[in-house]
Amino acid sequence: MAKSFLIFTMVLVIFASVITFAVIYNAARIALSERGRELASLRIMGFTRREVAVVLLGEQAVMTALALPVGCCLGWLCSRLLERALETEMLRIPMPTSMRPYLLSCLIVALAALGSSLLVRRQLDRLDVMAVAKTRE
Repeated sequence: MAKSFLIFTMVLVIFASVITFAVIYNAARIALSERGRELASLRIMGFTRREVAVVLLGEQAVMTALALPVGCCLGWLCSRLLERALETEMLRIPMPTSMRPYLLSCLIVALAALGSSLLVRRQLDRLDVMAVAKTRE
């Protein structure tokens, strides 16, 4: 039973990692599409590609850093509620007492954020600066 529980947990971790990457990447892509014109305007004004990337990806990094403690607290609360809801006389699933699961989840989120920022950085470097320079408002 312990072996099947471990396999099930690993499958859930893989699914959660893929979903985490997708959510972070989607948020960065939305920010890029919403602010693409302004970021291209910064390039026209003389900002380097790196400086423009810091503007967009720095915002994403701050949001990720602020979301990690909130996510850990909500995860702990959900685990506690689930532990109490599933507790019976014959079966008890103890809540983890170590920080290892939380550190692992923070590491996965950080890696997903890093991977998605590398993909968005490539797209950010391909912004059409000339099209922005030619448009009039």
